[in-house]
Amino acid sequence: MPNGAYVIAIAGPVGAGKTTLAQAVAHELSDAAMLQFDHYERITEQSIEQVRDWMQGGADLDAIAIPGLAEALQALKAGRAVTDPMTGATIPSRKYILFETQFGRRHAATGRHIDLMIWVDTPLDVALARKVRQFAAALEGSDPAATRTFGAWLHGYLGNYLDVVAGLLRMQKESVGAGADVVVDGGREVSALQQEIARLVRERLP
Repeated sequence: MPNGAYVIAIAGPVGAGKTTLAQAVAHELSDAAMLQFDHYERITEQSIEQVRDWMQGGADLDAIAIPGLAEALQALKAGRAVTDPMTGATIPSRKYILFETQFGRRHAATGRHIDLMIWVDTPLDVALARKVRQFAAALEGSDPAATRTFGAWLHGYLGNYLDVVAGLLRMQKESVGAGADVVVDGGREVSALQQEIARLVRERLP
């Protein structure tokens, strides 16, 4: 493997805490960098009707374009730094690349670069509660007009969740989660999980 670079995928539903966990594991491993799926994806730019049509058409993950992500993974594994398309920051190539992702190995173009896949198994009600709490925290200190706007937005968000997103997340667990090498309990404290995952990584990918 070029330069001993390994890609460790951290996958799970929206609200599972993937980003926080990946950051914590990267810190625990020390010789590690992090690559975030969310900084490359364009799926959220689609309407809920387009997502519903895609789901009803078979939900082919390989039909989803994620510009530059597979190329970034390949470059990092080959020892070359890449630029984060959202932040403009340089992502250096390290021994371990923590890859926060939604699709794991089920997305062929990016999945083929994964050396170890970890599924963060978080109950969907807990994941949703975490996500809503995150939205609410971002609103703290806002003026009343912003609060009223947020209420209307949240109503629509939860409606879309019930109509489409919950079904997608169940499908994700059945397909993406089933391909994991390791399953961890997303309800546990991040501090405990980061140590457990770092130990597994060092054992399996020395």
